[in-house]
Amino acid sequence: MRDLISLSAFPKSGVTYLGFLMFHCLFGDAAEIGDLERRYVIDIHAWPALRFAMPEEPRIVKSHFPFGPDRPGVGRTAKAVYLIRHPVDVMMSAWDYRRFLNPAGNPGADEGGPADGPAFRRFVHGWLTTGGAEFEVAGPWRQHVRSWLDQREVPVHLVTYTDLVDHPGRELAAILRFLDLPVPAERQAMAVERSGMAAMAALEAEEVRNRRDGVFYRPELARSYEGSRRFINKGHRDCYATLLTDEERALTDRTFGAEMSAYFPGGSGAGAG
Repeated sequence: MRDLISLSAFPKSGVTYLGFLMFHCLFGDAAEIGDLERRYVIDIHAWPALRFAMPEEPRIVKSHFPFGPDRPGVGRTAKAVYLIRHPVDVMMSAWDYRRFLNPAGNPGADEGGPADGPAFRRFVHGWLTTGGAEFEVAGPWRQHVRSWLDQREVPVHLVTYTDLVDHPGRELAAILRFLDLPVPAERQAMAVERSGMAAMAALEAEEVRNRRDGVFYRPELARSYEGSRRFINKGHRDCYATLLTDEERALTDRTFGAEMSAYFPGGSGAGAG
């Protein structure tokens, strides 16, 4: 039985933001925000049993799995929204997340900031030579994108990260049309207002301050939160142009050129003009 809507994305592509938009659009009045990923837009990795609070309503999951019939939830997916982000911007968010999870780091690893030093350059080289293989659950970025966008078994609506952030109202309306979910315009506007980066950062700060297990804070992450690092971070953009060396840009074009030309034709990298 195909009864799920999947919000699918490679890790660090902004799918948490998309989940907030869908939550406030469809469940916000009757739901506790702390249960967002447990019971409403369920993180299939953290809560694979999929116990929906309102099973008669749209059953939405957040997933980082690549497409494949053996992957959890894929066989039940009726429609998918695929969120894609420029691979170099994903790389930078992955670097920030690695540092978030390991606040002590290696001696000297952070010297000069995240975009300087040998540790960062080694990370960049590894990302570019493997096609973005940083997260075991997702596989390489390049293969993840191809797995969802080249298949024809499940209908997919494609959204880019920059479009979602820059035009959330427009993109949310298009997603709802694709999913055949009628939602009044005023409720869509409310969802956009409640789901912005500032609102998510405020929720994270509240959870951290109160040590409350919720959307962001987990007791096992307490050490990471002791410093100033947070899950809601910089929203990196245009890192291809601003952070890579000429040699790294050339390697990026060789590794990700087909995808950058197809999905980011007006941005930095292959296909930019």
